[in-house]
Amino acid sequence: MVIMLNAKTLGGWMNRVAGRLRVTCLFAIGCLLASAGCTPQGGGNGVDNASDNATSHDNAATNDNGAVNDNGSEPAGQAAPSLLYVLQLDAVTIDDLAESNFQWLVLEPSRSGSADGDLTNAEIQTIRSGGPCGDKTILAYLSIGEAEDYRDYWDTAWVEGDEGPPISGVAPDWLGPTNPDWLGNYKVRYWDEQWQALILGTASGPGKTPLDRIIDAGFDGVYLDIVDAYYFWSEAEGGEELTRMEARERMIEWVAAIATYARQTRGVPAFQVFPQNASDIIRNDDDELDALSDVYFAAVSGIGIEDLYYDETASQPETDTQYRIDQLDEYRSRDKTVLVTDYLLDASVTPAASDTRVADFFSRAIRSGYIPYAALEDRDLNEIATLSGTDWSVAQPPTGCDAPAD
Repeated sequence: MVIMLNAKTLGGWMNRVAGRLRVTCLFAIGCLLASAGCTPQGGGNGVDNASDNATSHDNAATNDNGAVNDNGSEPAGQAAPSLLYVLQLDAVTIDDLAESNFQWLVLEPSRSGSADGDLTNAEIQTIRSGGPCGDKTILAYLSIGEAEDYRDYWDTAWVEGDEGPPISGVAPDWLGPTNPDWLGNYKVRYWDEQWQALILGTASGPGKTPLDRIIDAGFDGVYLDIVDAYYFWSEAEGGEELTRMEARERMIEWVAAIATYARQTRGVPAFQVFPQNASDIIRNDDDELDALSDVYFAAVSGIGIEDLYYDETASQPETDTQYRIDQLDEYRSRDKTVLVTDYLLDASVTPAASDTRVADFFSRAIRSGYIPYAALEDRDLNEIATLSGTDWSVAQPPTGCDAPAD
């Protein structure tokens, strides 16, 4: 079965280490460590707020990633937890999502990209509680490192023509150059207070900000895209406005501010925060964990990763995959959930073309304790392929349920 959807993803996951500047944690973000009960680096595992705190949503407690046996097989009578990634809702119904057997959902929170198309709290609860496997965990997509020209906050007067470059003296200071791979998307100076105020901090009225709308709709958390923007501003293409350590620190502060706002200011202590990619943001320029790593681990509930094993239908170089797995081991050792999307399905979505890759992907991901999603190679995420039948070595979503339905 194939359901038509549409979406945007971003690569930019290449892991880099440069320079030799060390920084220490600022007091403001250090408060997050204290409130989360996190111990200093080397002294403990941090805190997964999504599992340790009470929640106002029925299923906001973090999934345990699915128990697996030493050989990577699932325990008898259970299936591995499953992931569905949908970033536009104009071709799928609420019932489609509610009745699905996927247990983790990453959704675009609006049908139109703006407030008038937002999913309602009732719709989120319908999606969460429907289907055969009990409550689902539902994360809302939120880009924090790029601006998108179809969002409420956008002003067409900022840029030349349609999707052109920003106009100097007219565009806000936080607006950077266009992303040539995704026209209509623009890099942002994510540390700018005016940009951050467009994302959170207005909890009511016609100017309610995106994070506040996500919280009010009842999502279990956010799936933060373009965290890897910190690479851009520390490299030549971003004008080297910041050193890597400066860019890293400011992104960690931004992610921590989002977590603190949702959990403390808005009073949803179990709100989950999942950055996408940029797994090595936990490392300083000496390739070591430090105080900022602790801040980040305290803020995030898990991480989403793309292209871990496959670059579309080609295998990733093993050295690249292993480097990223080494980073993910740090997240897993702190009980953080890892969601993996590889775009490895041939366009035909047939076992003959894709089964070997899919079987390898699922086996490796599940053996490592990750939650996998096999997506189409075109990267549009405009189809959800449900893989079923005897010709497939694995099913997507898995048959059965990870835990008994309520």
